[in-house]
Amino acid sequence: MGRVLRIWSLIERADWRVLRWCEGRWGRSPAFDAAMMAAALYTPLVMLALIAITASGWAGQAHSAEPVWAAASSVAAAVIVRVAHEPISRAARRPRPFEIEPMQALIEHEPGESFPSNHAAGGFALAVGGWHLGFVAYLLLALAIWLAAARIYCGLHYPSDVIAGAASGAVVGYACNSLQWAYREPLLHALAGMDPSGR
Repeated sequence: MGRVLRIWSLIERADWRVLRWCEGRWGRSPAFDAAMMAAALYTPLVMLALIAITASGWAGQAHSAEPVWAAASSVAAAVIVRVAHEPISRAARRPRPFEIEPMQALIEHEPGESFPSNHAAGGFALAVGGWHLGFVAYLLLALAIWLAAARIYCGLHYPSDVIAGAASGAVVGYACNSLQWAYREPLLHALAGMDPSGR
C-alpha cells in the first residue's frame, strides 16, 4: 500500500506541474486560448459530424458498407465507455483542479467527477472504434489528441484523468472495432437467410 501511495503522490505532483505550466500561459495568446476552449467544448460534435458524413457516403464511399460498419462501431464504443465510466467516476469522486487550487478554469464547469475524463474517453473511442473510416480515421485521431490536450489546458482535468480516459476509450474502441470485423459476416449471413415473414 505504501508503494501505491508513493506512486500516486508522484502522479499528483506531475499533474499539478503540468496544470501550473498551462495556467502560466493563459492570457499570453487570446487566440490560442480561444482555440483550446473551442476544442475542449466542441470537438466531440465535430468528430460525430465527420463520422456521419463519411458513413453517409459524402466522402466518396457511397457504394461501400465499410464506413457504415466503422461508424457504428465508433459510436457504440463511445456510448459503452461513457456508461462504463459512470460508476468509476462516482467511486473515485476526484475533485476537479479548480476545486482544490485557487485557479479559475478557462471554461466554467460543474465540480466533481474529474476521473476519468469522459471527453478524452469518448474522443479516443470514436477515433479507434472508427479506424476503418479511411483517411478520416487519422483526422479523428488528431482531433481526439487535441481534445485531450485542451481539457488539460483549460484546467478542467488533471493529465492523469485524461490519460486514463484516453486509454479506456482506445481499449473499448479497439474491442468494438474488432468485434464488428469478427461478427459482421455471420450477422449478414444470418440476416440474409431470415424469412421476411419471421418464420
